[in-house]
Amino acid sequence: MRKNGMRKSGLLTWALVWVVALSACTSSGGKEEAALSGLDREDKGSLKVAYFNEEAFYMQYGNAFQAMYPNIQLEVVSTESVFNAEDPVAEMEKLLQEQQPDAIYLTEEQYAELAKKGLLYDLDAVVKQDQFDLDGFLPSVIELLKARGGGKLYGLSPNFSSQALYYNKDMFDQYGIPYPTDGMSWDEVLQLAARFPVKKDEDDALNGLFQSSQTSDLFELIRTIGQAKGLIYADSDAGTVSIESPEWKAIFQSVIDGYKSGSISMPSDGGGAGGAATMRSMGGKMTVRIGGDSMRFMSGQAAMTIDGPMIMNFMGMNMKMGGGAVAAESSKSSGSGGKVESPFKDINWDVVTIPVDPSQPDVTGSMSLESVFSINATSESLPAAWEFVKYANGEQLAKTGSMSSPSLSSRTAFKKTMEGKNLDAFYSLGANSQILLQTLPEGFADSFAQLASGQIKKVVEGAQSVDDALKAIQTQGQNLLTKANVEAGQG
Repeated sequence: MRKNGMRKSGLLTWALVWVVALSACTSSGGKEEAALSGLDREDKGSLKVAYFNEEAFYMQYGNAFQAMYPNIQLEVVSTESVFNAEDPVAEMEKLLQEQQPDAIYLTEEQYAELAKKGLLYDLDAVVKQDQFDLDGFLPSVIELLKARGGGKLYGLSPNFSSQALYYNKDMFDQYGIPYPTDGMSWDEVLQLAARFPVKKDEDDALNGLFQSSQTSDLFELIRTIGQAKGLIYADSDAGTVSIESPEWKAIFQSVIDGYKSGSISMPSDGGGAGGAATMRSMGGKMTVRIGGDSMRFMSGQAAMTIDGPMIMNFMGMNMKMGGGAVAAESSKSSGSGGKVESPFKDINWDVVTIPVDPSQPDVTGSMSLESVFSINATSESLPAAWEFVKYANGEQLAKTGSMSSPSLSSRTAFKKTMEGKNLDAFYSLGANSQILLQTLPEGFADSFAQLASGQIKKVVEGAQSVDDALKAIQTQGQNLLTKANVEAGQG
């Protein structure tokens, strides 16, 4: 299983959608395709949907459906336990076989694995039959769906995740440094970061480049830069680790130099002090917490940061306490009535594309699918399931979501906008399939990152050289991969 290059903001679904159901019997095998037609209010039928949480589903989908089509029986199979399982892919497969839902709400990796095993319905035929317009989607979203489906389309994704380079315009102006631009290389961005004066005091810290609010280890930035350059640190099929090379050494050296000087922030093990912000989704279960050190860019203590669209919802806003999907907590209280002081500042910010490699200037490894709606390959209600998937990815929902959701809409007509901001930076790069489709044994990527982070920390602290760190990571990383392949039945 691959490790995504970015921390996802959660599985977000943000509007009501009606569901159409018809009685039919078909599957992706040899059964005849059913004709797709409309549904009257009086028509009877049923649809079984596998969704994260039943309460959330009825709030976002079911209540509107029941009001419009009172004679349609809607059943929801909760997948909450699946997402909390040690192996969500295996658990989703088990649920699919035991419960036999018609339509399924999946993560990107669940989608890829279930498609590989032939458990999802190939949508190509119904897309053509119904003349469903795929041209309205961001091309890279459809490309990624097909790539993850082995060349076929087994689902549709209403939203996607991507990253961009945020920068503080006032800070650049203050120090007379030119703004970053779209298409900059990683080397150029690291050089920009090094031009800012560094402050290491905790409460008065200043970094040239602050890492993503979701970055958890010292290796992640190095891996991201290496992958942008087309470097692979581990090949599961060949069973080899290839980290001890001149190309990787140069990246390690430049990032570690930034860690040492303070021009690049080092991810914090703890939440730090000074406040936290939480955004909840999926009925309150899925949570993204931005706290302590992770708010440094939003509090004006960093010139640049790499992150997704969610943090723009926190910047420059007065946090309202006690309601809504966003909550803030802070150790800094005003002392009157328990009022909490917002840790956020009004920042004159903008974004450009995430840094790229000059040899591949049009792609990024930071793109992923937030969620995928698919159909069970053995569904007995194909028309109903297809109508649900079609509308969940349709224009009406995209239009509503564009006004209320922090997510990026897959439909280009409803791109996220914010006055004066270059939000095209989130949309303009295609998916780097070489990186996004790389597969590694279960748990290996996390173990390798932990190993590499420990060695990097020793170099930063002056306890060893970069060469010694690379040698240790190479040797111990090879042992980790060999063990992981054996455990996965590949060795």
